[in-house]
Amino acid sequence: MKKTVCVLLSLVLCVCAAVIGEPASLSFSASNDLSELNALNGKQVTIVGYMATMSPVTGEFMYLMNLPYQSCPFCVPNTTQLANTMAVYAKSGKSFEFTDQAIRVTGTLRVEDYSDEFGYVYNYRIVDAEYETVDLSQISTEYALWTRLASEGITAEIYSMFDYLYFICQWQDYQFNYYDEDGSYHTVPIWPGDVMNLLEDEEHGYKTQTSDDYFTNLIERVRAVSPTGLEDLVKILEECEKVRAFALDELYGEKFHYIEETDGYGQDAYDELYLAWQEVYYEFSGDWINKWQL
Repeated sequence: MKKTVCVLLSLVLCVCAAVIGEPASLSFSASNDLSELNALNGKQVTIVGYMATMSPVTGEFMYLMNLPYQSCPFCVPNTTQLANTMAVYAKSGKSFEFTDQAIRVTGTLRVEDYSDEFGYVYNYRIVDAEYETVDLSQISTEYALWTRLASEGITAEIYSMFDYLYFICQWQDYQFNYYDEDGSYHTVPIWPGDVMNLLEDEEHGYKTQTSDDYFTNLIERVRAVSPTGLEDLVKILEECEKVRAFALDELYGEKFHYIEETDGYGQDAYDELYLAWQEVYYEFSGDWINKWQL
């Protein structure tokens, strides 16, 4: 049965009680449960981050992310769940004007299930918000590492890698859609041979990610940014390589079975593969990427 991945965006809440009326300060750096968010439901909060370029033309709301050079919300693959992203809504009758500078947002935290016009879903958002730009004339050495990773395209490649990893771990959920000669539309399950063909397709498939030296080259690119300062990311990539090996061994070892009802195939280790993917994915999106905070 298809699993729905529910991701609670990572936040740590710090209430500045020393000053009466001071908004609670939010960050992207640590995880919390919904009960802690409920404690600030309806209260003023403030958070620092960057606007994602993917926002409505009207400026009615924006996606706030903790890092620059991210063009759109970082989502859990194959779902509409946001991760590493805060949805922020302007005051009634107002709109946001895009800026690529760091901003400090102030508004009211509203905890509720919500689905926006792009189809993204989240458990909470900031409403009645406004923002001001933040002076980043002094940038930390660690934060500068992220800037290099992003500007050299390494983080974008890692995002793509996780999409690939999800595909080879959960390929039984994928389908082909096509139109017949008479114009009729068809949806058919993907078969193991189709998966293997995609893994060998350089132009439209995953030949690059499946090559033996893919992770070696990716790790070398990370260490070229910093020989020692990004070893936590290197360890995650090494674990991802192990998950890839597990998934490919299952596929090429023909560890799958025919399902007559759907005229498709199921993976023998479907659940185990999902859990292996989930562990490395959340280590990256929940722990590593959220540690970067202004």
